[in-house]
Amino acid sequence: MAREAMQKLTQWEDVRYFLAVVRQGSFSGAARALATDQSTVSRRIALLEHALGQPLFERGPRTVRRTPQAEALLDAAQAVERAVLAMEDAASRAEAEPRGRVRIALTEGLAQHVVVPRILPGLFAAHPELAIDLRTGDEVLDLARHEADVSVRFFRPARGELVGQRVARLPLAVLVAKRARKRWAGRSIGELPWTSYVKDDLETPESRMLARLGVGRTRLACSSVETQLAAVRAGLGVAVAPRALTLALPDLAALDLPEAPDLGTLELFVVTRAALRKVPRVAVVYDALVEALRALDPSRAEV
Repeated sequence: MAREAMQKLTQWEDVRYFLAVVRQGSFSGAARALATDQSTVSRRIALLEHALGQPLFERGPRTVRRTPQAEALLDAAQAVERAVLAMEDAASRAEAEPRGRVRIALTEGLAQHVVVPRILPGLFAAHPELAIDLRTGDEVLDLARHEADVSVRFFRPARGELVGQRVARLPLAVLVAKRARKRWAGRSIGELPWTSYVKDDLETPESRMLARLGVGRTRLACSSVETQLAAVRAGLGVAVAPRALTLALPDLAALDLPEAPDLGTLELFVVTRAALRKVPRVAVVYDALVEALRALDPSRAEV
């Protein structure tokens, strides 16, 4: 049944939409993963179901469930995906010069304060035929599934077809607006106006740090790190963040708290697929990221 059904999948896009819904568990999640809208995903799946003559998903109010027919197609669809992605990698390796588009997955803060001002001007000047897509956000895009070409991550990549390297260790500190530093100097941890970054009620590295400091309640909670930093820069409070931000944002300073425990460090990695590491357009982006991000590590001589 699966082989006969797959013969009717005449476009790679059919497989891509089908697998996105399977992996995300909803049409809305698939739309976000594919950078499209939910109505497009719903329409494409409906057309696919019509072409196959069988339902693939049972629709619910917020999620969808795979039907037995979808389960029967899954292995074949994944095989198609692997073949197409292998062809894309083979085509990329045939490049001779750094030209074409490179997709970088990273946080909004790294994009705004490091990559855009410090890396992209030099890259575009040296390689005028290069194009960049910045995929910003806190969600981890899957390099193996070609959701991005290069990723800047705060965790070590899994082994396999991914290659990468740690480029910096970033000590954490309590950051405050320079103009507000005198106002809060000498205050105890409990007296400081803390801000926090919250993500769908999930525990974040920052929430763990605040717990270590004994901070039970914050004055301001933000669902965006950049909004939190804007609040700190406006003098509304303090935040646990990488000390290196004071290099990118001169209006921020570290607030010394003698009674505070060591807050630890964040490790920063640059990662790509092994098949792309030597592709010229990817290699120049990868190397530029490594060089610039290394400068954020205070243990390195050039800082």
